[in-house]
Amino acid sequence: MSSSIGNPFALIANQYRSDRAEYTKIILLFGYLFFVVSASTLSRTAADTLFLSRFDASALSYMYLPQALTLLVSGFIYQKLCGRYRTDQLVVGVIAMASLLAITSRVAVGIGYDWVFPVIYVGYDVLNFLMIVCFWQFATSIMDQRKAKRTIGWVGSGGLVGGILSGFGLKLLVQPLGTENLIIIYAVAQLLCLVFVLKLMRGIKNPSETFAIKPASKTTSSKTKVKENQERQGLFRSVPHLKYVAIMAGTLVISLTLIDYQFKVILRGSLQNEELAGFMGSFYGFAGILALIVQLFVSGKLITRFGVMTAILVFPVLLFTGSLALLIMPVLAVATAVKASDKVLGDTIYSSVSQLIMFPIPPEWRGKAKGFLDGIVRNGAKGIAAISLIALSQWFAVEQFSYFILALIAGCIFAAVKIKKTYLTMLLSTLQSKGMDLQDEPDFVDPASIQILTSAMYSKEKQEALYAFSILSGIREFDMFAQLERLLEHPVREMRIEALKFVQSSVPIGGELKLEPLLADPVDTEVRAHAILALSAYAREEQLDRMIAYLEHSEVPIRAAAIVGLVKYYGIEGMFHAVGVLKQLLESDHEEERKAMASLFGQIGIQSFYKPLIPMLRDSSPFVRIRALESAALLRVPELVPSIVPLLRDSKVRQQAVAALQAYDEAVIIPLLEPYLIAAESNLHLPRVLEKVGTQAALDSLLRHYRVMSAELREKILESATRLHAGLAKVDMQQAEQLISFEITTYWDWTGHSQTLARTTVTAELSEALEQMRMRHIGRIFRLLAFLYDAKAINAVYTSWTNGNARQQANAIEVVDQLLAGKLRADITRIISSPIAGRNESSSPALANQALDWFYELGDSWINRNIEYLRASEEQRVTDKLMNQVQLLKKVSLFSELTGRDLFNIAQQLQTVEKIKGTTIVRQGDIGDSLYLIERGTAGIYIDSTCVKVLGAYDYFGEMSVITHKARSASVIAEEDVTLYELTSNAFYEIIFDRTEIAMAMMKLLSLRLRSTNEKIASTAAEADREIAAADGAALDSLDASGKNETMIRRILVLQKISLFAHCSQEDFVALAQMTEESVYEPGEKVCSVGDDGDTLYGIIDGAIQVHKGPEKLAMLGIGQIFGEMALIDGQPRSADCTAIRRTVLLELTREQAFAFCFQKMHILKGLMRVLAERTQDTERLA
Repeated sequence: MSSSIGNPFALIANQYRSDRAEYTKIILLFGYLFFVVSASTLSRTAADTLFLSRFDASALSYMYLPQALTLLVSGFIYQKLCGRYRTDQLVVGVIAMASLLAITSRVAVGIGYDWVFPVIYVGYDVLNFLMIVCFWQFATSIMDQRKAKRTIGWVGSGGLVGGILSGFGLKLLVQPLGTENLIIIYAVAQLLCLVFVLKLMRGIKNPSETFAIKPASKTTSSKTKVKENQERQGLFRSVPHLKYVAIMAGTLVISLTLIDYQFKVILRGSLQNEELAGFMGSFYGFAGILALIVQLFVSGKLITRFGVMTAILVFPVLLFTGSLALLIMPVLAVATAVKASDKVLGDTIYSSVSQLIMFPIPPEWRGKAKGFLDGIVRNGAKGIAAISLIALSQWFAVEQFSYFILALIAGCIFAAVKIKKTYLTMLLSTLQSKGMDLQDEPDFVDPASIQILTSAMYSKEKQEALYAFSILSGIREFDMFAQLERLLEHPVREMRIEALKFVQSSVPIGGELKLEPLLADPVDTEVRAHAILALSAYAREEQLDRMIAYLEHSEVPIRAAAIVGLVKYYGIEGMFHAVGVLKQLLESDHEEERKAMASLFGQIGIQSFYKPLIPMLRDSSPFVRIRALESAALLRVPELVPSIVPLLRDSKVRQQAVAALQAYDEAVIIPLLEPYLIAAESNLHLPRVLEKVGTQAALDSLLRHYRVMSAELREKILESATRLHAGLAKVDMQQAEQLISFEITTYWDWTGHSQTLARTTVTAELSEALEQMRMRHIGRIFRLLAFLYDAKAINAVYTSWTNGNARQQANAIEVVDQLLAGKLRADITRIISSPIAGRNESSSPALANQALDWFYELGDSWINRNIEYLRASEEQRVTDKLMNQVQLLKKVSLFSELTGRDLFNIAQQLQTVEKIKGTTIVRQGDIGDSLYLIERGTAGIYIDSTCVKVLGAYDYFGEMSVITHKARSASVIAEEDVTLYELTSNAFYEIIFDRTEIAMAMMKLLSLRLRSTNEKIASTAAEADREIAAADGAALDSLDASGKNETMIRRILVLQKISLFAHCSQEDFVALAQMTEESVYEPGEKVCSVGDDGDTLYGIIDGAIQVHKGPEKLAMLGIGQIFGEMALIDGQPRSADCTAIRRTVLLELTREQAFAFCFQKMHILKGLMRVLAERTQDTERLA
């Protein structure tokens, strides 16, 4: 370690060799930014000098307004161009344009046109603005996002160095060359930027993917505008200190604009031409050096020692002092010092503090808050300052501007003081709601924040304590060792384990002495095992015998910890002692021992030790496979991927398999997964892995081989791509159009072949399967359209067309006509306007056979089974067990809304059961977990030994037992020898967990049955619900009154009211609460209207909602109550209007979020299905 510190160049060289490609990119980006900033310094100096040497102060005051307006307009135009051209094309274009305009302006300056000086004064600012925007857009596109936090500082330092060297270089060059010729050097610096860009682009394998254009929504509905308004209102409520930050930012922008004017006017009165340019060069150089010193040696220490609230006052207080001095002594030295404070303190301490005060803001509001400050507050302040300058310069002397500046900065200081209380409250609130993004944590936090985090770390609330610990352990300035003794005695067991992991990873001096109490703990084996690992990390020779003795311990975790410690920390000798026990445990027949070994290899962390994991990934125990997957996620060895991918089909370990594959670096895992995406046997869960990777490359990989995938896999691909597209990754517009064209072509091929088949009794099942596939084709086309147009508008069109009445379908066609254009509009209109395919009553047998062959070659298992059935003889059809089972399942009311394809998948899980006469098939009072279908024979239903009904062939019983696991209400006894098909609950849930469309169809059926029955029963149950809801509302009211942080708690209290989630655990509710959002509705604002799509559940956190139909009032809902619960499942249109009667805060859970939550864990899905089934049974009994 000492050699690395003593030789930083060796350290840099080692880092470069470890990732040559990425660091080469960083070096080139450093050079690119160096010349961008150098060009900016040169151009700004030349423009200022040339203008100030030819025009007086009154002319200068008029330049700020056109400067601000031009920057706004150019930013708007650039944003529009971003939607049409790739980033690399824009970068090259902007550099070429800037160089050409610079050379042109030099010619105009040489001719002596007066108008050129104001033009370049404004124009160079615009070019510099575009150059820096292009740079960061280009840099973020090509940098590895996972390494960016570590390397971004190196890139940014290129700007600092460029500013310093160009400033001093300018002073040396201006005398021999003259100010006008600085423009030529400016143009050369721009062209040197182009050299670096071209070299960077040569290293990019696929520019069209790396710089994919991010499409913008083409329509903005009124509903979207309402939502934006709600978000703005909710922003100030969710970020209470934002108004003070806005005041501070606005007053500083105006003050700095006035200070800039003062500086330039005083400078113009003191210096001219080359002297002025030379002075500006020295100013930029020395200011850059001072800024670098402050950033490296002052900023972090100041914030760490004195806190954010002290550091935030440094810049405005010094500006106030400097402006007061300038009022008294309006001389160049004072004006220079005040102006320099912007760069020396504003770009360092104030910039760091500005980032820190945004730190506690939850991620869902952070982007909106920054957008509000940058887009509205700062730009608005620039406009106000520019207009004010025109007026003030006519009436006041330049030194008198300081009166206004002092007043503004006083307001700024007042706002800074007010920030403190709300900032600390927000920090605690965000901590308790676990709303901070660990990726965005700063490298230092002020003492007040650290105090809050430290207190939270000792909380008895597990989630809060663990989260605080994770933040504090990442702060270099925080002394975790000082907290160690107390942490090792923490009441939360998981916190003691985390403290032991800290000791193991950091090996603090003297830490081993604090481990003895835990090493002797006879109660908690897991804590003791981690204490052994922590002790072994010190690799003390005197502890070797003790570690060896642990190998003979009776507890498996203790032996496993000893093996890890010896192998990982005691070298060859430790391995020699451990290998015998290791081999013995690997070959063990005991599941507990194999589980320990599966975890062991991840803890050892040596990649070359991966081979024993391969058989463990195939172990008969799901618990062993889970531990092996957790180890695989830690090792990230490419050779394990072929053993992990098949486990995606195993619902018991799927979540861990996805996490293991997600843990790999995207550059490694994406190429390894692509062969599985295009394999003959589709793996429907691979898209979920790439979705979890979550990068642009992952999205591109999903769509790259779209055309060669099965229809079923294409649908899964689009589901994942839609969620990725809603985030940072974007689908390329041209690629989306090509895929739509492919789907449309395939659709017409499909319908063309379908129409050659006659509709008969024998072909009915096949015709139904083909029609279902036709509709799925259309669904995929609309999913792809959502990448090009407003997703909500496209989804609304599709829903209206598929589920609406004739009027709604006509409206859908009209929307398509207005929304789309050209050939695409014609194609989509033709599809949704055409009649249902395949209605021919007769057709040529030859053409029909060709069509059947064409469909068969597509390889769809259900359609192929139908074709085989169609071509079979009558005798073969009678004995076709699987097709007969499908027909049997169709008679089960629970499955009445499922398609033949769904039933085909369920039928494959049926087990044949033979019972002889007199045998009890199910017994009254036993817990039911199977559905039975009678294929042959009869069975009697007995209640208390009395036969109430006799069932024969094609009857069934126990349909709800497969979902609810309730006690049987009757016995069923074989009246004669009987053959049955059994569907067990485990098999049923395995199917619907794998095939979400089956689960969603069944949930919708149960929900609609429940709706229908509810309409027939009295309102007493609803009244009871309202009483329960009122009780929950009281709980929320008391929570508000307590004054404690309620962000997560109030969400959980509302979510627990949702009966659909009655079987969820506390941890499940925490996870669900983190998925939800809160929205604010003002008095009189509608939440939803009659006929709106029902895709969101609402819970009232604060305020009240009036439920009504027009003027007719139906109900009043208050705090803690929910509405839209069943719409979440069945998506039916809203049956009433809901309007806020006072300012109301609603928790919103969308249908997509709810289903994503359900399909994460089997027990959540089981619980939801069980609640729906039980409610349906109960209400049907009442009816």
